[in-house]
Amino acid sequence: MGKNQSNLVRAAVHRAVTEPASIETIKIASPGPEEVRVEVSACAICHSDLMYIDGGWSTTFPLVLGHEVSGRVIEIGENVSNVSVGSPVVVSLIRSCGKCRFCSKGQDVACQETVALDERSPLTDKDGETIFQGLNTGGFAEQVLVHCSQIVEIPEEMPLSAAALLGCGVLTGVGATRNTAEVSEGDVVVVIGCGGVGIGTVQGARLANAEVILAVDPESQKHEAVLSMGATHTANPKIDDVAQVLREATGGRLADYVFIATSSISALSGAINLLSPMGSLVLVGMPGDGATFTIDPGLLAANNQRILGSKMGTARLSVDIPALIEDYLNENLFLDSMISNTHPLDKINEALEEVRVGKVLRNVIVFNDI
Repeated sequence: MGKNQSNLVRAAVHRAVTEPASIETIKIASPGPEEVRVEVSACAICHSDLMYIDGGWSTTFPLVLGHEVSGRVIEIGENVSNVSVGSPVVVSLIRSCGKCRFCSKGQDVACQETVALDERSPLTDKDGETIFQGLNTGGFAEQVLVHCSQIVEIPEEMPLSAAALLGCGVLTGVGATRNTAEVSEGDVVVVIGCGGVGIGTVQGARLANAEVILAVDPESQKHEAVLSMGATHTANPKIDDVAQVLREATGGRLADYVFIATSSISALSGAINLLSPMGSLVLVGMPGDGATFTIDPGLLAANNQRILGSKMGTARLSVDIPALIEDYLNENLFLDSMISNTHPLDKINEALEEVRVGKVLRNVIVFNDI
């Protein structure tokens, strides 16, 4: 296969808000000096993809979404040393320079420097029109071109369908407990929202040996799944008094940590009332543009409580993804049971709709019959 031909890939392209994706043949650039081209094996669907599709966040069209990717490296730039051609890898949206003040402190998610891919998209359509690379990745496609900082080599024994979940949702959820909040043994944890990020958060709390883990979600059919992954109790906010459920579960204690693992701004209503003195409200989900909520700052100060933002679980890819893989291979992190359905690229719109209505944990677009 010639190089020009190999740069032609099929991708799910969105050209307007709420317009279904069309499967098109597009061109993907060859790698620059610090870039890597990956043949995609699997790409999980995240609610962040839907935030762009449904207009919750502003973006540029046309674009290819998808950012929880696994696959194999097929081409690398001359300055890439962290992966080799043929390596199985996880790809994430976290792009970092590795040199700035934030990166030098291990705070890769806060990197403010730019690389070449921040200045130009590697994707064009058949007419040469630029196609935006959604969330630094464009994973709903047969190939992606990313900066070397976005990619981590994984062991051959790691199933690629499960590995895709590590690119965002599980990385974000477990990272929120380990890196941002530093949950410890004996803590009381509440997780509001039981999608992929929320279940990652529940598993992170379990791995930290939290004493009580209350998972809150209005879709009762998710409760059985979340209990199997580490929650000790569940509540449906539509029918339950969540504070009462929490007090009954703990013998009267309130939470050391409340994680908001959903983009719904209504989830923040009353969440701080679940916190004990010295407790932390951890914002993991990303609401739509312009969303706000109100707190009483006097009570926050009087109770020595904190509000913590947690972008991508404050993750460092080179550290956190290998740790998560070790947890999975030791059967301490459950990934396979988080995958509700797999779909080929041609069924992307059906897969997105299943996520939109909230009935699944994680849907995965799969390639190459994995």
